[in-house]
Amino acid sequence: MARVQEFLRRHHGDMDFRPAWESGARLANRRRLVVFTGVFVVLCVLSLAYTFLRAPQYRALTLLQITPGAAAPRPIETVSVQSAAPGAESDKPFLTEVQVLGSRPVLEQTVARLARDGHDLAALGEDPVAAMQAMIRVSPVSGTAVVEMSATGAQAGLLAPLLNTAVDAYREHLAATARESIAGVLAGSDEEIRKLERRVAEKNDEVEAFRIAHDIVSLEREENQVLARVRGVAASLNTANERVAVAEGRLRSVSEAMAAGSAVTRSRDDPTLANLEQRASQIREDLGELERNYTSDYMSLDPNIKAKRDRLAELERQIAVQRGLNAQAALAEAREELASAREMAARIRQQEASDRDVVQEFSARFNEYKALQDELTELQTLYRAATQRKVRLEASERERMPSVQVLEAATTPLTAWRPLYARDAGIAVAGSFVLALLAMWFVELFNRLEPQPSVLISQPGGPLLGAAAPVAALAGAANRMLEVPERALLPAGPVLPAELAPGEVAELLHAATAEGRLGMLLILSGASPEEALALSWDDVDLERQVVAIRGDSARQLPLSAPLRAALGAREACSGAPLLADAQGRALAMDGLHAAILCAAHDAGIGHAGVVTPAALRHTFIAFLVRQGVRFADLAQLVGRLPAETLAAYSSLSPAGPRVPLEQVERVMPALQV
Repeated sequence: MARVQEFLRRHHGDMDFRPAWESGARLANRRRLVVFTGVFVVLCVLSLAYTFLRAPQYRALTLLQITPGAAAPRPIETVSVQSAAPGAESDKPFLTEVQVLGSRPVLEQTVARLARDGHDLAALGEDPVAAMQAMIRVSPVSGTAVVEMSATGAQAGLLAPLLNTAVDAYREHLAATARESIAGVLAGSDEEIRKLERRVAEKNDEVEAFRIAHDIVSLEREENQVLARVRGVAASLNTANERVAVAEGRLRSVSEAMAAGSAVTRSRDDPTLANLEQRASQIREDLGELERNYTSDYMSLDPNIKAKRDRLAELERQIAVQRGLNAQAALAEAREELASAREMAARIRQQEASDRDVVQEFSARFNEYKALQDELTELQTLYRAATQRKVRLEASERERMPSVQVLEAATTPLTAWRPLYARDAGIAVAGSFVLALLAMWFVELFNRLEPQPSVLISQPGGPLLGAAAPVAALAGAANRMLEVPERALLPAGPVLPAELAPGEVAELLHAATAEGRLGMLLILSGASPEEALALSWDDVDLERQVVAIRGDSARQLPLSAPLRAALGAREACSGAPLLADAQGRALAMDGLHAAILCAAHDAGIGHAGVVTPAALRHTFIAFLVRQGVRFADLAQLVGRLPAETLAAYSSLSPAGPRVPLEQVERVMPALQV
């Protein structure tokens, strides 16, 4: 519209023109001012009136240290034996004393004392105790035995006497309660001891009568005659069973030996058999000696030798007969022994069966006796615990008296505790301002009009250049100027560099020199070309595997495997630039651009002219954005980017939720080959 106005002004210098929307803007501003001022003033007046018309409240404070007395132990019959031990008696809870401090009985004594001292309690209403409970707050200090007692009210002169009098009334209340409690506990302890003593005597008589009636000697089972006899019978039965098993085994072995034709008894156990075998052995030795000295023909003709052979045969026959007799005797002896063992085992089993009922009856009575004895022991334990408890109660009567120490007495407050007029007034003004702005926005929300540009041409007093033709010409010129495309009036967005394909990136790294490859790897790791040229060896931390980027976009870039290999191939020198030429001088932007361009030509990339450091940086950023990285996290990887550049990259981001930084792949596939 400024161009339209200039056109009209150039062709009609003295002609007055006024856009129609200028008067509408003035009306809207006036409406906003009226709404804002009206709401702000009304709210300020109401809130400030409420703030300053509130009556002041005063607060008095006192600090007490309450040491509760040791609580009386619970009745003996209601606790177990373990809980009746002295160390198990718990102290009276501290919070109970805190509740008593603000209880109605204490405050009733406080009201009576204040009235007796001449204080005016008319302002507390018909129920001054309830009013005091609303005014007083008792709060224990965490981790200590200190209690903070405060009173809040409009009567500043009454607060301090109220608190101090309440503390005195609390002391008297505690003392009276403790005395009554101690007296009641001692009386209850005596009654408990008498009851337990009577019950112990009755139970003792009952146990003794039961023991005598059922012939129970002791609680040890081995010392009772019935059980001892049963244990002897059981041991005898085990021995008899063992003898039966041994006899059966011997009979079986003898039978098997006779069936196999082997000797049942040893020669040394039968003297006759041993003599026969000795004589036969001597004759065999003589015959063996003769066989070594003479031939068989001679021996068959010698009568002495023939006689020896006949004696040997006779001895062997006698040995066989003797062995048969021994086997028959052993078999008969084994059978007799087995029968005897079985008969003994049967008699013992019969005796055991006859004693079984007696044992069961005795065991039942013995268990009853043990239960009665346990009850007697428990009663005796309770009786001893009750006696010890009474002794402790009498000895610790003074300890169980509670004590109250005033650490800080209440004083009459001189200034109001609340409200804080200055703070509340500031809050009121600020709130009124914010609400006025909201009211103004709400009114403008329903009075918003779309701007409709229009040109109002007012004619001066002199004559026009013509009639309707000049006006039509001016309108046509204005319309032609307004028909300029709207896109031409908007600023053009940034133009993104060319993006390289993954294969082109790999070929570019393969064809680059050492310093060119290191520079490209730094750019493809997140550093800008300027940041890569500014890096030195001091910025590299090989232990932590990071490169520190300094400046406005300070961050740390992780070292990828190719970047670590490129750095390891170069000699580290503290303070030296990371990107340097063969002479060790820092590489400039032109040198880095030239190294990348040479690598593009050597790699045979068709559009080598567009391969620049900016193109490499754009390729890496586009790789991250296409993964759906959050734009808020993008600065941690590549540094800060202008808003226009971020808007241009938004077209590359995929639809759907964004991926957190931990799930984003930071190394391009071309660098992982």
